[in-house]
Amino acid sequence: MNRLLVLAIVAAATFAVTFSVNYLTTSRFNGNPDYRFETIEGINIATDDKNIYIMEINRSLESPPIPHIRANSWNLTLNGSLWVSNVLKCFNGNIYAAGVDVVKIRNSKVVWVKDLVTKRVGYEGTRENPIPVYYEDILNVFDIESDGKYLYLNTRDGIVKTDEDLNVIWAVELLRRSGHRFGDLNDDISVSDGIYATRWNSVIKLNKDGELEWATSLKSDEKVKVKVKIPEEKRKAAEKEGEKVPEFYEVEKYWVDLYAVYAEDCVYVVGLVHERLNDQDYPFLAKLSSDGEIVWARIVNVTYPTPGTYELEGKIIRDKTTFIAWFSNCILFMFDENGKILNFYILNGEIGDVALTNNTIYIAALPIQIERIEKKPVIVEKREVKIKKIPAVSIPISIRAAEHELEAKRIECYSKNWEGGERMLIPV
Repeated sequence: MNRLLVLAIVAAATFAVTFSVNYLTTSRFNGNPDYRFETIEGINIATDDKNIYIMEINRSLESPPIPHIRANSWNLTLNGSLWVSNVLKCFNGNIYAAGVDVVKIRNSKVVWVKDLVTKRVGYEGTRENPIPVYYEDILNVFDIESDGKYLYLNTRDGIVKTDEDLNVIWAVELLRRSGHRFGDLNDDISVSDGIYATRWNSVIKLNKDGELEWATSLKSDEKVKVKVKIPEEKRKAAEKEGEKVPEFYEVEKYWVDLYAVYAEDCVYVVGLVHERLNDQDYPFLAKLSSDGEIVWARIVNVTYPTPGTYELEGKIIRDKTTFIAWFSNCILFMFDENGKILNFYILNGEIGDVALTNNTIYIAALPIQIERIEKKPVIVEKREVKIKKIPAVSIPISIRAAEHELEAKRIECYSKNWEGGERMLIPV
């Protein structure tokens, strides 16, 4: 689901790139002396030292969506029944496309198609006499990372570690200390000395054995007073009863919402921060130690006039000493290890993914498709994608890392060969 993000930015020199995406085409512009941008039709991008891999989903009124992968020297059309539009990654010469299903490709050939499956329990009968019903549930994969030997898959429900052929080593889900689920993780994960994930304002680290090392919530150190909104008649009624209704209450000045994470020796996160007093959102970036301590936290002086909801997706890519952050569909900026903004861009278009190789930032974007009724053909309109460069600086803010009480619980999980057909719960 896509949402429009309206931005009010300080006056700035603006330039744009336009391209048509009703057929394979690319456009380039040199906005940065070190990087150029190239836009390609597709939804996901993966790169290695030699190739760029693009995933498309070809749609028509007469057939189901068909996943298609293009490389520099080959094209591969996958089975139209596969659901693999979430992820495209390349590790050690192997390409993995994933969603509900997972496909391994090598040298332009499909090696295998598998599903990750976990056992769950539901209940029938009455509250007084519940009858457990056990079933298999196919997990949906939203990101895959590798440490060179093993794969780490984010299913939002939790993290699964496998070998390169999807044989499960362990699988965990995150629980609160109360025993309730922590909730869906953000799509993006990172792997270095452990596995790092985010949700809302939290950063989570698992070790490579699937044990929770730490979880922290990024919170504002500053407090502000907010006026209590209560009808005057209710206030007077309460005061008649001898109750004192305060005019103000204290809240944290900022609320942090994280979208992407990158980890090596230190951990970098990006997202948005909401300032309660002026009801504005700002891009946010922070650096943490591998122990979960904040090294620095900064916001960018780019404001949004109307708070709203955004695409909860993104990634951070590192190139030598430069970090490239992309999130919420339209925000892309470069920063260094001290949080200095090197370049800041607004991407206007249906952006699906970004990647970096050979000093080129590749942007995957989709065309507009309009389905005509009465069996008339699908019309694919050309889409104009613009990239605006905005002068921006980062500003330190006071954010603390508060311990988040979570636990990692092992779950039964395994992979099995894909059988195709309709998705359903499988009784066991």
